[in-house]
Amino acid sequence: MLTMNQYAKIYFTQYLSPLGKLYLAATDKGLLSIAPGKGSEMSFLIKLPIRHYDLMHSEKPFIPIKKQLDRYFKGQPVAFRFRADMSHGTAFQRSVWKKLAGLLPGQMVTYGMLAREIGRPKSARAVGRAVGANPLPVIIPCHRVIAAGGSLGGFAWGIKVKKKLLLTEGIHL
Repeated sequence: MLTMNQYAKIYFTQYLSPLGKLYLAATDKGLLSIAPGKGSEMSFLIKLPIRHYDLMHSEKPFIPIKKQLDRYFKGQPVAFRFRADMSHGTAFQRSVWKKLAGLLPGQMVTYGMLAREIGRPKSARAVGRAVGANPLPVIIPCHRVIAAGGSLGGFAWGIKVKKKLLLTEGIHL
């Protein structure tokens, strides 16, 4: 039987961006998820990777990241600084996300390049799945990953959004 102290606290809020409404969630460990505001806030919260939680609507944990997002969407260079709660990804996913988080502003990579950088040169497809499972798009720049032939590849939020994010960063493909 679960007791109250076994529940994680999940803080959540909304952010209005040029892409539309974004939902944000965090735990005491750090930022947990960012998702487009399609559907209800409750449907976003239900999809979070934590099953036993207490919800707390709060702006406070998100003030620094919202300021960084404001700068980003104004086209200003920003190196996102944040704590992330990646405890729900696999070790492989976390290795891919860590490499993505280390990309310099405007830097593009292919799935194959990422696979080689994490020491798994034959895992480009698995890298693609890990990129697609990135819980913090925009902040961990999975939109900067393209196919080996130079095509945009995919993006969990859609190709139109991927193009908008790249244009925001001054990348024209």
